[in-house]
Amino acid sequence: MSTLDPGQIDLFKRQGFLVLKGLVDPETLSAWRDQFWSHVGADRGDPGTWPEDYVIEGFSVDPPLGQLPPMQTIIEQLGGGMFGGGGGSMLVKWPGPDDAAWQMPASGHIDGYGPGGWSGGFMLGATTYMDDVEPGGGSFIYWPRSHGPVQAYFREHPEQIDGSFRDRDDWEERQWGLFSDESPDPPAEFTARAGDVILWHCFLCHTGSANVSARPRLGVFARWHRTDREEMKYDVPEDLWKYWAV
Repeated sequence: MSTLDPGQIDLFKRQGFLVLKGLVDPETLSAWRDQFWSHVGADRGDPGTWPEDYVIEGFSVDPPLGQLPPMQTIIEQLGGGMFGGGGGSMLVKWPGPDDAAWQMPASGHIDGYGPGGWSGGFMLGATTYMDDVEPGGGSFIYWPRSHGPVQAYFREHPEQIDGSFRDRDDWEERQWGLFSDESPDPPAEFTARAGDVILWHCFLCHTGSANVSARPRLGVFARWHRTDREEMKYDVPEDLWKYWAV
């Protein structure tokens, strides 16, 4: 794959996400799997040896997701050379109890407002899996087209782009539903083959989900920010794509 075609770009802009089939090649996936299981010191075929950590400390895939040539080409196209980042962070969703019932999460969040404060200038995320993920397998959950209402919210409340929306009187009641409840579409599971990538706009509501399958969900994530984020991070433009090259 070289660059996204006009139809893909239009789809990404309209729905806030884009699925790219088979973007990560099988050789890279195999290397990532070997790196992961070696790092955690577990036997991939023996659940009794699996740890329970969601965040795998001290580990990132090599090469990072953002350094793969097809991904670099796409990021250059979308950001015009102004998007930096793209590491290969990893989150694992280990199988839950055998009798657990899977449920769609009630709400999703937007990134950039976690521990350490507002990151500012966050633009784009990408998620892929090392193995196939079926329904109920701990998939990435996203709210299609939710980037529109989130943009509208911050246009109305630009002072809250710093994360102060969490100081609202109704935050305890609504939490992240403040954003995902306004999505025009219901949430969806990113069920995918290993190596499929979903690109998602920074304002797209998303979250994780329970894993009621028999195997762990090995997810690789990358995020990109504007390299001039200190200058632009408080700007909430009318044009959602002002800081993009598309």
